[in-house]
Amino acid sequence: MEDLVAFASRPAPTRWIAHPLVLRTETGSTNDDVRLEAERGAPAGLVVLADAQRSGRGRRGRQWHSPAGESLYVSVLLRPALTPSSAPLITLSAGLAVAETLDAFVSPARVTVKWPNDVRVDGKKIAGVLVEGALRGEHFAWSIAGVGLNVRGVRLPNELAATATTIAIAIGHDPGRVPVLARLLACLEARFDALFRGETAALVRDLSARCDTLGTRVAIDTVVGTAEAIDPTGALCIRTDDGGTTLVRAGEVTAPTAIR
Repeated sequence: MEDLVAFASRPAPTRWIAHPLVLRTETGSTNDDVRLEAERGAPAGLVVLADAQRSGRGRRGRQWHSPAGESLYVSVLLRPALTPSSAPLITLSAGLAVAETLDAFVSPARVTVKWPNDVRVDGKKIAGVLVEGALRGEHFAWSIAGVGLNVRGVRLPNELAATATTIAIAIGHDPGRVPVLARLLACLEARFDALFRGETAALVRDLSARCDTLGTRVAIDTVVGTAEAIDPTGALCIRTDDGGTTLVRAGEVTAPTAIR
């Protein structure tokens, strides 16, 4: 905890993200904390950072392993002038920012993104993104981008060891949470700035280059086929077994089998 306290005692090395930054020793969920502040009128850029979470969660309400002293649990408040159809692009921007964060610590060739919200090293999950929001009319009143990033742990619970990893495991030593956090905030800010400027083509291009879902056979709910591309809205383009094409905007990719 002392490392995060020291970081939070200084101005964040960013222009608007983490201004302000709130540090919790422990909380239920950083996303829930930011939601409360959003409803009270907190400004875009507010970050809630926790040393541990009791009720950390991923997509579809799954629990996120959130022990104290090992990882980063970060939620950012956004107030984007975007319509709901752009929501997938927020998730993809955050995921790509996490991947770019890891590039400073792990060989970029080892870091991939599983559409839409998981970041992996050597095929094992190292981070997840959960984006939530509320609407006002046809635009977001606010959106929250939550990131859980495994940093220091050298041992994971038995049920996670085969499918998850940490930076420390990937590189063989503890990188320290503060350098990772500083880069994460900077990468998130850069990617959200680009998204809000409308640079979606660059986002899709950069994400596609490291998306390990593309070129694999996938099942998403009732859709089965080959993931061929990410379209300009962030949807996954799937070539189905009957030869048609389907766009999937949300859902969990299951049982992918490489076809290349």
